[in-house]
Amino acid sequence: MNQPVHVITLAEVLPPYQNTVIETLRHVAELTRQEEGCLRFDVYCDRAQPTRINTIETWADEEALKRHRSTPYVNTAILSLVGKVAGIPQMRVLNVVDQLD
Repeated sequence: MNQPVHVITLAEVLPPYQNTVIETLRHVAELTRQEEGCLRFDVYCDRAQPTRINTIETWADEEALKRHRSTPYVNTAILSLVGKVAGIPQMRVLNVVDQLD
């Protein structure tokens, strides 16, 4: 049985680009939520440091995540963020140990 896949991505946005990055991620979220296998895709900013942006995703399975990562709009968005975030965003793919259903 396929398990859902959870992904958290953490990025530090350079302050002059905060609005641009948020708009890009909102657009990505809108398109992503329409994909087959996307169970959830949310964009957050840290309350204490709003330039810290997080995406939290849940996918039906590894195959759905793989399809998502290969979509042209994801690749375009990633390229558009180069130079607007500090360093390389940290992506964590998580296995469920225990969760509330």
